[in-house]
Amino acid sequence: MLMNYIFKISFLISSSMLLSAFYLEYFHDAFPCDLCITQRWFHALIIFYSLIAIFIHEKKFLVNKFILIGLSITWIASSVAGLYHFGIEMNFWSGPDECSSSIDFSKDLLKYLLNKSPIKCDEVMFKILGLSLAGWNALMSFLMFLIVSVFLMKKGL
Repeated sequence: MLMNYIFKISFLISSSMLLSAFYLEYFHDAFPCDLCITQRWFHALIIFYSLIAIFIHEKKFLVNKFILIGLSITWIASSVAGLYHFGIEMNFWSGPDECSSSIDFSKDLLKYLLNKSPIKCDEVMFKILGLSLAGWNALMSFLMFLIVSVFLMKKGL
């Protein structure tokens, strides 16, 4: 019974994060950069995993363990992607050239600008309580990874 709640919580949190990102994009002009879109794919995968788990929960416990492992790995991957993006926003490290706001005048400038994303990964588009969306993604994804992993360990994998 508790395992089914874990799957539902995972679905609800990931869905709310993804819907919030789309809401901010379409109603508050917080357009996503390339790394933001990558983080959205992780949440789509988490939603998919969670839905599968909710529908086949009663079938086999062994299958549930494998789904929990996949869910845990996907949550930590989402957290790492969010942390990587957050680090770029805070200038802890540099991101990919095509996702940076710096312009390299040593290259063919027009070709360089046409290949760059119009939205830069190192510029914060929206903050909630002083933390960027990438930071919130890293934090919430890591907390969900911990919840799923603790539950998995308690089940004795």
